[in-house]
Amino acid sequence: MVEKREYRKAEFGNCEIDSVEFLKGSYNEDAKERILNIIEIEAPITYSLLSKRLINSYGIKRLGSALSELFDSLIKELETEGKLNEQECQGECVFFNSDSSQFFRPTPDDPEEIRYSYQIPVPEALNVIIYIFQRDGKRYKKKDLLEEFSKELEYLRKGAQVVTLFNKAFAEGKEKGIISTSSSGKFYLS
Repeated sequence: MVEKREYRKAEFGNCEIDSVEFLKGSYNEDAKERILNIIEIEAPITYSLLSKRLINSYGIKRLGSALSELFDSLIKELETEGKLNEQECQGECVFFNSDSSQFFRPTPDDPEEIRYSYQIPVPEALNVIIYIFQRDGKRYKKKDLLEEFSKELEYLRKGAQVVTLFNKAFAEGKEKGIISTSSSGKFYLS
């Protein structure tokens, strides 16, 4: 059974480091520990949100090309050390922890912690769809399933990004044989 959980953001306290200082490499080991901590708390998490969370934890606001290269090298080091559990999902790298496969988290109201729909990994979005089917035990038209999907993630409007996330998760579910179609054209959990 998929469960609904509260979203938590990894916290590191106030830390203000100039990006030039950060690029010198003296914070690399600390940064790798922070990456693992972020993954442990927020996984599943996309590569882009993980990089944002890391640089923001040092008080840096923008991920420029030099910081992006440093982040890539830190990820490669952690991969070499065998400390990352990741997979490619719909064109985006997603990082997992040991507990991130059977739940989803609605978006929090706090603007500091909000996850926009484009920051939610497809596997987590698919869990929302599975949760809806398990919760209700019924078949859905696709548009009605999208409505429930938006409600469960606590989005007030179904903008293009929410619809895109839903469609990616729905396609993933169909491709994996998790979602099936009845003769009446409604969808159900296989």
